[in-house]
Amino acid sequence: MTVAPTLGALDREIEARADRLRSPSYVMRPDVLGAARLTRYSFSRSMLRRANAEGWTAERTLLDLDADGRGEAVYTVDTGNQQFQFVAFTTTIDESMHTDRVIAGGWEITACLVEGELDAALMGRLRSEIPLQEEGRLDSRVLVLTRGNRSVRFFGYLVDELAAGRQPDTDHVGDAGYIMRSTAFYGNGKCGMRSFAGYPTGHPLAVPYRAQFVCAWMFRELSYDSVEHCARLKGHDDAVGFDDSWRRYFGLGNATGLGLVPYAFKHPRVIDAWATVRELALADVREMAADAERLAALRDWIDRAERHFASGTDEPCEPFLSPRELVPVVQSIRAALDACAGEDRPFDALYRWAESIDAETSEFVTSLLVELHDGDDDLMDDLLAVDEYSSADPSDTAGAALNRIDQRFGWLADLGLETDDADHFWWVVSDNTEEPRRANRSRLEPEGRDVAIDVGLRMWRLRSALAEIDPSTPMSTVLEREPDHRLAVERLEQSNRPFGEPRDNACAADYLPLQIQRFQLAMYGMDNFKPKSTDWLRVTLFQGAPRISDLADGITDDWVLPERPWSTA
Repeated sequence: MTVAPTLGALDREIEARADRLRSPSYVMRPDVLGAARLTRYSFSRSMLRRANAEGWTAERTLLDLDADGRGEAVYTVDTGNQQFQFVAFTTTIDESMHTDRVIAGGWEITACLVEGELDAALMGRLRSEIPLQEEGRLDSRVLVLTRGNRSVRFFGYLVDELAAGRQPDTDHVGDAGYIMRSTAFYGNGKCGMRSFAGYPTGHPLAVPYRAQFVCAWMFRELSYDSVEHCARLKGHDDAVGFDDSWRRYFGLGNATGLGLVPYAFKHPRVIDAWATVRELALADVREMAADAERLAALRDWIDRAERHFASGTDEPCEPFLSPRELVPVVQSIRAALDACAGEDRPFDALYRWAESIDAETSEFVTSLLVELHDGDDDLMDDLLAVDEYSSADPSDTAGAALNRIDQRFGWLADLGLETDDADHFWWVVSDNTEEPRRANRSRLEPEGRDVAIDVGLRMWRLRSALAEIDPSTPMSTVLEREPDHRLAVERLEQSNRPFGEPRDNACAADYLPLQIQRFQLAMYGMDNFKPKSTDWLRVTLFQGAPRISDLADGITDDWVLPERPWSTA
């Protein structure tokens, strides 16, 4: 997304902490990115914090479902001076049709987020267009388009238990973490919807991804209401709703695959902003002096994390650790904090210890420490909106460009880019799935259809070419002679941010997509990373989060890492 330039604001914040920020050589390492965890500045949490601070209200204004949960639902969000409507159309489909693919033939839930009043004419248009998803046509009143399915394993089970007057068996559903699973949240002008640039200054959703996460929060609310509605119609007087131990536990499921990888490699300034927000907060906390209240708060977060993971699954989650495998990691962090508590800067000491252990520990400690940050949410929101425009300077010289490559991409020399394995895969949008895929170059040539995320290879080849010519040669002449380097030259101009480049080669034979995926998902606010292959994984969003009715009484920001309910009353 492209908005008014704010790179200056980023630079000012970085300069103020220049000697305290972690090095990009560490932060952007693949294994470090692949150990990222959500923080208080992840999008789900910053959205709810904003809703609470500004006194938003939300309510269900329509639930017209039959006994099987088919029908319509509307939820209204009021920010004080503007209203938004989450409009959902629900049905049932055969379980064999459940898929997370873009090309799915149908979904059990199709929905959208709309700005303004919902009159009969608009509702009629949404009723005909929203179930069509990408084949439908919308207008600028629609901000987000989404869809998903019920959990095949748990939706019916939860209905049966509540209908019989029972709460669910924690051993049966406790590891699931969700009732419904979303498969997409489209915005930014797709299908005729409003583009991000169309949000005026001061608009409550004029922050990257805020509209999508309001939509996801409403989707999660629909999952609860659908189960309880079906249970009431099935069990009549015997039916109960979720009790207090379960009413916040379930989040919204999601499955994410290779589609995230091209985004990360194509948007270096966005990735930089995401990482920078976290790094600024971490740097501030590491500077904090010893304080009994802050130490106690950190211990509370460590205790919460241990209870959460101890109540989780021990099913293998390679290459990540399972929840039960994370318990000793949490315990080691507690012991290290006790050892550091007497130092002048205990949080800095704790972090330095964590980095000396491994990436999993360092990123876990990072997420815990950021919980102590009491920063300016307005500033953090502003830092997320970046200008992605750049253009090559035609008066630039080969020597100057070569120097910039060495300064910004010196790490490429460690990737073995001259080997055959370095160019093993190429990336394409599949004709069959309409989603990004990677193909073995020895089996299938791209024939001009590849998605250009081979940043490392292109930059390395540009460097080799520049090293062989007169340094005074204008870059315009270089591109006239060798136009294949144009994308690399343009990328060099974009890559002026410290945290914008994952230090990896997406085309390598041993490239692991899960690592950059996890970094992105953690920034969204997702957790419970459960890989299903090297290419895709399942996650949970808003698990433990407040419900819409909680807004009226005010909500806190400590809802993450919920413990699995043990009661089966």
